[in-house]
Amino acid sequence: MDSEDDFALSLETLDDIVFHDVETDDPTEKLQSKHSIDSSRTLTDASPDLWKTLHNWLVEPSGSNVRLVLLAVANAGTATARLRVREGRDVAAALRDLERTARESTSTGNAAYYRAFLDLDPTARRAFLERVDVVDGTASAVDLQPAFERAVRKSVKQQRRPALVDRLRGWWHRRVVDHLDAIAHKRQDRITADELEDQLLEIADSLRDENLPIDVLEMPEPTDEEVSESDRIFVAQLRIVAMGSERLRKCIYDHNRAFAQRSLWQRDRLLEVGELGRYDRELKEAWERFFLPAGDDEPPLEEDEVMRQARERFVELDRSDLPPIRRDVRPGWVARGSLHVISDRLEIGWHPEWLEHLRHRLAEVRDDTAAEEAA
Repeated sequence: MDSEDDFALSLETLDDIVFHDVETDDPTEKLQSKHSIDSSRTLTDASPDLWKTLHNWLVEPSGSNVRLVLLAVANAGTATARLRVREGRDVAAALRDLERTARESTSTGNAAYYRAFLDLDPTARRAFLERVDVVDGTASAVDLQPAFERAVRKSVKQQRRPALVDRLRGWWHRRVVDHLDAIAHKRQDRITADELEDQLLEIADSLRDENLPIDVLEMPEPTDEEVSESDRIFVAQLRIVAMGSERLRKCIYDHNRAFAQRSLWQRDRLLEVGELGRYDRELKEAWERFFLPAGDDEPPLEEDEVMRQARERFVELDRSDLPPIRRDVRPGWVARGSLHVISDRLEIGWHPEWLEHLRHRLAEVRDDTAAEEAA
């Protein structure tokens, strides 16, 4: 992305990785990966992996301008080392090594590959190898994170780079799975620079000071079994006022998403010190406007009327403009679900006597709080 305005790529099509011209779809680079779990495994001049790759590139010609890239471990003194993209590249010496191997090796497995290579006239053999680049010393999968964080250093503040990279890698994994599925079913599909750039900018935007990323959009709604069998405290709070089953489902869904999202923000250290506590206090103030008694001398009501009024106040609160945790965090379920997180701690309730109804669960709340603080 630093050197090209536009590109498209495919996986497992003409090669392991192929870069295409965006307008014509013609290949511009074909990459073959020969990395192995065995880090000591290298490509010698008679390696079947090397010769099979060269043969595939020879028998499937793709134009004289297509760059052919081999990702591998190249030991000094081998033909692959002489074709490395760095100072000291020596195509003539690599050609001599490969020609000698093709003429002198007794490998029967490589015999057909050797013949195809030697059948080219010397000029064509040299021109072919001029297009071959060996890239070695690349990071392993487990060592990529620091390299990615350096690559996105212009996009977000330093402490937020790991969060950006994690989310970008998550998008990439999902996109690649969709792409491979399309390729397997013979559907045309390319992953483009525009897609990657759009995702990078969208994630970076969510990591601004006024915003936070939303990561749980694909969380499934609770099943009928979860709704009917849940014994969590916030669900018990809703059942005290006889909340309807469909609204109960929505409340559980709001809680699940908010709880998971708040946990991710904390895990990725995207919240300021004390920010979540301040936000919960704001939500409790919003709750007070709806649920605190208007006066001290209100006449006692029948229980059915108490529950009816509680449900009405809950719906009013649920539909109100609750404060966002940050200015640009727009999904309403963050605030609604956070209220259920607070009610799960028995700090608020929907019934005027919620503490009396759930006093037997106070010890459970204390244990959960102690576990959170210890973590």
